[in-house]
Amino acid sequence: MRGHHPRPPLDWLRAPSACDEPIQACQRVLCPDVVEAANLAIPPPARWSGVAGPARERVAPDAAAPAARPAPLEAKSPAVLDGIGATAPFAGNGKCWDPVGFTERTEDSLMLWYRAAELKHSRVAMLACTGWLVNQYELYFPGNLAAGKAFASLGKNPLEAWSATPYDGKVQILFAIGLAEFHSEFGTYKKHFTRGGPLPGNQIERTASGWQDVWGGKVLNIPFGPEDTDAKFRTQQNAELNNGRAAMIGIMGFSAAALVPGSVPALDGLDGVVAQGWTIGA
Repeated sequence: MRGHHPRPPLDWLRAPSACDEPIQACQRVLCPDVVEAANLAIPPPARWSGVAGPARERVAPDAAAPAARPAPLEAKSPAVLDGIGATAPFAGNGKCWDPVGFTERTEDSLMLWYRAAELKHSRVAMLACTGWLVNQYELYFPGNLAAGKAFASLGKNPLEAWSATPYDGKVQILFAIGLAEFHSEFGTYKKHFTRGGPLPGNQIERTASGWQDVWGGKVLNIPFGPEDTDAKFRTQQNAELNNGRAAMIGIMGFSAAALVPGSVPALDGLDGVVAQGWTIGA
């Protein structure tokens, strides 16, 4: 006849075992690659509270809590940017809007590259918005773009105008853009912008005593006038960046309205906004 054995208390199952350390040691010896690849840290034997009976609880080893990321509007503006572009409503007073943490993990040279890219895109977007509006008001250059192709025949929509531009004209435009980009990156007569040199397109550099023209290797010093204050220059730099940021949003809106009818209610139904014969996959 089988004897009756009482059920062991649950805390017996939680009691520390003498096998814990040998098992952990085997894991380290037999599977080091797996442990390291998975970034697993096998904890040391746990301490016990010393309270007898079911009330005993396991006390985990002390661990440092990870540092919390600053709030998106509380990130510190990078010192290398000198506060330029950190303006209201999303920044100011040494803070900047940084929801993904660029300012925490980006070195100065890369941060300057980001600023150069932002400045280039801002200027291109401002030109693009201006050109889009000029086309909408049917303001064209006089004469012909090519033999038998008048500027006025290109149409009101910029995407249609680009499509109607002869192939040779497109090549010339792209070549001119390439020359400007080459000049900004590989000018041998000036320090590169990632090392503290002037940003792309800023051939006139501001120094302590005045403006210095570094275009084409020619050095020309232009003294400051009474109105050329540091505060005015900072205001102009912030205005350019803020207008460029608005223009980037604007040109995306124009493009969306041209390619997806009705996607921008404010532009829906205006004559010449939708590009005829264009699709997103074209």
